[in-house]
Amino acid sequence: MKNVTVTMSEALLQRARVAAARDGKSLSRFVAEAVEDRVGRPLTQREALDQFLSGPSWHVLDDNGRAPTRDHMYDDD
Repeated sequence: MKNVTVTMSEALLQRARVAAARDGKSLSRFVAEAVEDRVGRPLTQREALDQFLSGPSWHVLDDNGRAPTRDHMYDDD
């Protein structure tokens, strides 16, 4: 973990402290989670794979559901 300095108005700081206390969190954790909500978090390897696999499909099968042969794919015609 890295320490950072954040500058904000006294009024905003007071509201953030109250909100953090209401949530049962430290101000540091409250701010970190707020930033994470805004910028997102890194995907796990499984999440990244699921996201990739759920993307647009590649339409390589013909009308009969067969994949092209190697010769057909590299045909120079």
